[in-house]
Amino acid sequence: MLAINKLKNILMILLLFLVWSQSSFAMNSWNFKVFYGDKEIGEHHFSLQKEGDKRRVMIEADFNIDILFINVYSYKHKNTEIWEGSCLSTIESITDDNGEAFITNGKYENGVFKINSKQGTNEVVGCVSTFAYWDKSFLDNEVLLNSQTGEIVDVDISFVADEKILIRDKVVNAKRYKLKSDKLNIDLWYSDENQWLALNSITKDGTNLRYQMK
Repeated sequence: MLAINKLKNILMILLLFLVWSQSSFAMNSWNFKVFYGDKEIGEHHFSLQKEGDKRRVMIEADFNIDILFINVYSYKHKNTEIWEGSCLSTIESITDDNGEAFITNGKYENGVFKINSKQGTNEVVGCVSTFAYWDKSFLDNEVLLNSQTGEIVDVDISFVADEKILIRDKVVNAKRYKLKSDKLNIDLWYSDENQWLALNSITKDGTNLRYQMK
């Protein structure tokens, strides 16, 4: 009986550790399949590491659209961001947008965020945020930094509704938000625990670009 109780205790500890590990992983990495209309075109990965009071976020996207086995569009993006609280500290990104190259980097110093990009050098006073979908607090911003181009984008973000959506074959409660700008029309869904769940965007040609959590 004593041996059985010890075994039960060990199994309980292992189960709790497994649950904690899965929860921790879920909160620190976001992996999505990406669909253009009904066609899967690639994946988008986000991972977060805490470094003392800072957070390092690594982002990688790889999309390809083929028609009759011929590649008509490709997109590759790698981006590393370091955050202090809700403010961006540094960013380094490189993008190949269907053959057009973009390199963007920026750093916060003495109250000013300096951005170097294909467009030249720009400066923004105060706290700066990218389109940090992984952190729901980014929805509080009225301007956001485009990590690919280095542009500062005016955005209008609003709560839409409480909804139920399908995530990993399970129906979950979600809060839906709308993000709009001159060029963007994006819907985002978050759990009651503020975990990013899904994204849907309307492209220039009117096609849905949809993120499905792996």
